[in-house]
Amino acid sequence: SWLIPGGRGNVRDHSLSVLLHQVDDKLTVTQAAPVSGNPSFLRFRYQLSERRAAFWNTALSEDSLFIEIPAGALVEGSKEGLTALLQFAEEKLKVTYVFLWFHKSREDRLSIIRTFHYMGFEMVKPGSPMVPARPDLAFMVYSLENSSSDEE
Repeated sequence: SWLIPGGRGNVRDHSLSVLLHQVDDKLTVTQAAPVSGNPSFLRFRYQLSERRAAFWNTALSEDSLFIEIPAGALVEGSKEGLTALLQFAEEKLKVTYVFLWFHKSREDRLSIIRTFHYMGFEMVKPGSPMVPARPDLAFMVYSLENSSSDEE
């Protein structure tokens, strides 16, 4: 369960972060100080309006990007930001899978599932080898496998 910060000295320390990418004036990607390679922790910031931004903390491991759904209500406009994040994951990070994770105990879990199902995410079956064994968490996956236009 390397992926999910355990409270002590976790990803939330942004004192050491490197600007990886400024996509446009909306999407900014920073990397937390490299903790020796795998996984690397990326933070996405998407400017929604002059005063509001949506943030996602993610872990990049091999061909997968894991995105933490922040606690609290989903910020209005965060779908647009997540779409930009998915595009970045596919084009720049070249990942095959994008996973979302959130605590199963969340009261709004059904609306989260509905929202992301609508965007093309599917629930990951508990016990799947693709995700850490964390019975307290729910995972959804978006596969970028078929969207790459490989010309044979």
